Parts: sequence; structure tokens; C-alpha cells
Amino acid sequence: MPLTTPQARDEILTRFYDDWRAKAALVWSGGVPQVIWDAKEEKGDKVRPDRPWARVSVQHNVSPQRTFGEPGNRRFERLGIVIVQVFTPMSIEQSVTLAEDLGIIARDAFEGRTTPGGVWFRNARLQEVGPDDPWWQLNVSAEFTYDELK
Repeated sequence: MPLTTPQARDEILTRFYDDWRAKAALVWSGGVPQVIWDAKEEKGDKVRPDRPWARVSVQHNVSPQRTFGEPGNRRFERLGIVIVQVFTPMSIEQSVTLAEDLGIIARDAFEGRTTPGGVWFRNARLQEVGPDDPWWQLNVSAEFTYDELK
């Protein structure tokens, strides 16, 4: 099913947040860690230094035209990457393990998955960034593709 860019972004973010809400509290006893939405980030967004949190970004790349035709019937393939940056306070025990556990939740939200509108994810992966005082950082990324008609 073809999507517009805003529709696809909403489905990508929903795909992540549904899993994050359902599973993150199982690995962090403090509840569901805060999420900063890159597309909606506000200057005043504050994170607590004693709690894990995540930042989510959707970035579009190339968009090859797949079919020709009249306006409204031309198919464009939209390609991009979704990045989830997971931060855990280094002041707590097991901050690396917590970052990894939260990162796995984010990776599994995309790995081998699709959205109802047809966003397809591939090459989901974890990348340990390491310490950046006061945080331990781990990034999750997944490539995505969907079609748009114009």
C-alpha cells in the first residue's frame, strides 16, 4: 500500500513506540524510559541524569522512480534509515547491560518487521558507541523502504 512521507514516518515511530512501551519497563524497573522524538524535539526537552532515555530519528535518503505514468500513478521507492540512540546513566550499576537490553527492544521492533501501510525494515543492527560522561550510548539502526504514488 503506498504511503506519503508523513504517513510512513508515523508508522515507523509507532512501530518503535509500541514495542518500547510494552517491553522497556520489563528491563528498567523505573518504568518506560523517556523518548525524545527528533522530528518533534523541543529546545526545552530535558532528560533526567539518573534515568535511561532514547532519541529517535527518521532520515530519508534516495527515492528512485520505479514506474512512469500519469500524475497520481507514478511509483517512487522511498529509502531511509531509522536511528534509535539509547542512553543509560553510567552512575547506575549495569549501565552497559541496560543499554544493550533496551537496544535489543529497539532492534527487535524493526528486525524482520513491516507496518500496516507497507514500510519494510531490513538490516537492523546494534552499535555500541560507549561512554560519553555521564551516559553510556548504544545506537540501533534499521534501513526502511516504502512506496509512494505521485
